[in-house]
Amino acid sequence: MAPSAIHEPATSNPAKTLIHHSPRALAHVVLRTRPENYETMIRFYQDLLGAKLVHKDPVLAFLRYDEEHHRIALISSPETQPKSKSSAGLDHIAFSYSTLTQLAQQYVYLKSMENPIKPLWSVNHGPTTSLYYRDPDGNKIELQVDNFDVPEDADAFMSGPLYDTNPMGTDFDADKWADDILSKTLPDGSEGLSTQEIKEKKMRKEIGERLELPDGFF
Repeated sequence: MAPSAIHEPATSNPAKTLIHHSPRALAHVVLRTRPENYETMIRFYQDLLGAKLVHKDPVLAFLRYDEEHHRIALISSPETQPKSKSSAGLDHIAFSYSTLTQLAQQYVYLKSMENPIKPLWSVNHGPTTSLYYRDPDGNKIELQVDNFDVPEDADAFMSGPLYDTNPMGTDFDADKWADDILSKTLPDGSEGLSTQEIKEKKMRKEIGERLELPDGFF
């Protein structure tokens, strides 16, 4: 969806009309880490995102996985304090995958590593199917697939009574979810689910009222 531009007349002179632009995209996220976690954080994001390290020095590391020159940057600083549940600031960062099969494949890959990376929460929010992870510094990362093909349908769901009753979502068993999806994968590794199967797997199971995050999700 193209960024919006809001025209706000400031004076009677058209040349001085104020134009309010939304950005084209979120370009990158920069995380500050402690020197003792610097290498571990670099490896974590390389594995989690399939990212390439494009620059590294004793203080800065830049990682990319698409057309942007970097999506994640890490700053090593000895003054950095450990994250605590009472700290204000960033809660989590979310990254989108194109298909359920891609997300399931990434889940299995991360879980199968020598030092497994496992999700702390597997949930269908309604708008997204999401797996949440925690990095070595305690920051939360969401890997997700959009459940609606067009933003207007997601808006309608999030403005409706089901989301008012349960804005948190419905948990699911990630192992069973991934096994079922990957059992349909085509020989080349691409999406094997039918359109109807995708629709059914993306549809949230309604469980009634849920207004609290799960225990330990801070």
